[in-house]
This record gives sequence, structure tokens and C-alpha cells, in this order.
Amino acid sequence: MSEELSAKAEAALLELSQRAASDHPLMVEWDIQTELEERELISATSHGGFLITEKGRAYVQVMKG
Repeated sequence: MSEELSAKAEAALLELSQRAASDHPLMVEWDIQTELEERELISATSHGGFLITEKGRAYVQVMKG
């Protein structure tokens, strides 16, 4: 990935990647939410919280690389 994420955003994305889709979605701080949404790595859910996108999962694989 060409853009680096902040340490807080990376931690939130890693946590999201470890959750099952059926788990209650992670709530994230506004600045982290904005950073991850702008890069299309997370998406908002209708009942609050966020889920990781396929692009987000791919980013995590690169981070773990």
C-alpha cells in the first residue's frame, strides 16, 4: 500500500480483521474512523460500529506480510 496508516488506525484495522462478521462491530474514534473510511478500509454498519472491507482485509495481509 502506498499510504501508511497511523499506529492507532493499524491497531483498529488488525482488531477488526480478527473479528467474525457476526461479532458486534468495533467502535472506533472519529479520527481513526475518518482515516480508515477515506481509504475504504472499513464500512459503517446500520446498527453502529464498523466492519472491515475486503480492501481492509487485503491491507492487513500486507501488514502481516
